[in-house]
Amino acid sequence: MTKEASAAAHDGRDTLFARLDLVAGSVRYQEYYRRRPELKPGDDSLRNRGGLMRLVVGGGLTVEQLQALHPRPDEVTRVLDHLTDEALVQALIDDSTPTVEEYTRADLARKPSPRKVQLPAAVASTLLKEVARFYGAALVGVTELTPGDYYSHRRSGEPVTRVFRSAIVFAVEMSRNLIDRAPRRETLLATCNGYVDAARAGARLSGFIKSLGYETSLNTMVRYDIPLVPVAERAGLGQRGRCHFIVTPEFGNRVRLGAILTDLPLQTDSPRDFGLLEFCALCGRCAVSCPGKALSGQPAIINDRPRWRFDEIKCFTTWTEYATDCGICIAACPFSRNPDPAKVAYMKEQPDLMWDILREDRQQESQTQLP
Repeated sequence: MTKEASAAAHDGRDTLFARLDLVAGSVRYQEYYRRRPELKPGDDSLRNRGGLMRLVVGGGLTVEQLQALHPRPDEVTRVLDHLTDEALVQALIDDSTPTVEEYTRADLARKPSPRKVQLPAAVASTLLKEVARFYGAALVGVTELTPGDYYSHRRSGEPVTRVFRSAIVFAVEMSRNLIDRAPRRETLLATCNGYVDAARAGARLSGFIKSLGYETSLNTMVRYDIPLVPVAERAGLGQRGRCHFIVTPEFGNRVRLGAILTDLPLQTDSPRDFGLLEFCALCGRCAVSCPGKALSGQPAIINDRPRWRFDEIKCFTTWTEYATDCGICIAACPFSRNPDPAKVAYMKEQPDLMWDILREDRQQESQTQLP
């Protein structure tokens, strides 16, 4: 099934990582910034700081050394030749992209079974949630999709031409031990491993659905048809918090998301409001802790609800300074540190419980010492 590109509310080419893939001076670069000139100054400042390559090499090369090499985004091998053996190990240990690409290619090559298994929607949803958890998902939900949920184009520039009935959205947990070390290099290991875990679980779940005779689209780090945060919120995994990401009651924002799109008839879940926005208004730990002040400022009120502003240029500038994906806002979130689930379950419209969670979190933090 095809769809009109104009129906899509999002364009994957506008995401920050897609923009940083553009090579300065190339035809694609010139065409893009002719269309979006307001983004060029901030994006160029990040390229001058090493861009995504800065995360690959970590502290093995300085910003000045990267600038001297003028690497293209696809020239990782040439840049790695300039690292010492020790720095090379540190750079390659979190090189998750090829692994995720392998899962994605294998899934695209797999065809659905010619025989469709007919299941009631409620039974199918229950079954797929059990299978997803068996394959490694920590949280799973289902939501119906509309044409406006899709990207018009993926990050690569490839148009998204198929729509599906539903999305099975899931989250995998990232290591708390590694995230708590933010902004050290270990946080990048946690993030990259999370993307691999999400791709593995998603590829296996996609394969299971294809064995039932239905088409799927696996959404992983290297190939997104839809932005995952809004659909994850609609599928009941959590709520978007002050940190600009999904925050779950179980793991906070210490998760990576994945999704399988399919036409298999499924029973959908409802969003769950556990009082996060009110909690974020009281807390503010991520904004106060953010060294780049990317989460600062008063929220905008959208549909009578606060939506905090997020400055992606300030955020990624901090990444280039630390040569990691930082992770401080994840480590700072009280929900990432597993607060009392009984209090979380009843905290909505109960500010006293919210203050209890915050006080206990501060006590726990003061007693925690990293090795």
